[in-house]
Amino acid sequence: MIRLSELLVIVAYALFLAGAARSFRTEGDRHARLAMFFAVLLDMLAAFLPAIGLQSPMQLAPERKPFVGAAVLTGVFVWMLSGTLLAIYSPKRLGWYHALVLATEIMWFIDIMMFMYGAYGSIRL
Repeated sequence: MIRLSELLVIVAYALFLAGAARSFRTEGDRHARLAMFFAVLLDMLAAFLPAIGLQSPMQLAPERKPFVGAAVLTGVFVWMLSGTLLAIYSPKRLGWYHALVLATEIMWFIDIMMFMYGAYGSIRL
């Protein structure tokens, strides 16, 4: 069964991708940046659900904890990248802005895959 936080992360990533696609087409219009901003906020909410007591923490096998820990650190890096790309937006710096959008998309995908592997993947050595 899918957990609420996982569903929110999937919705947040899809919203970010939609905002990024619109941003590439419209040179970073306001609606695209708002979509990406709300996607990051939704991802943060999903990450903090267990911390604020609205969802029980996951029970992980000890050998999977390093993957989830790496995913958490990558997630924080994604938040920092997102904040940076929204802060540096300027019609004069669209190249840097779009490069950060692309980097954020890629890092967020890696983050989701690391978390899913750490939470549900089988590790057979």
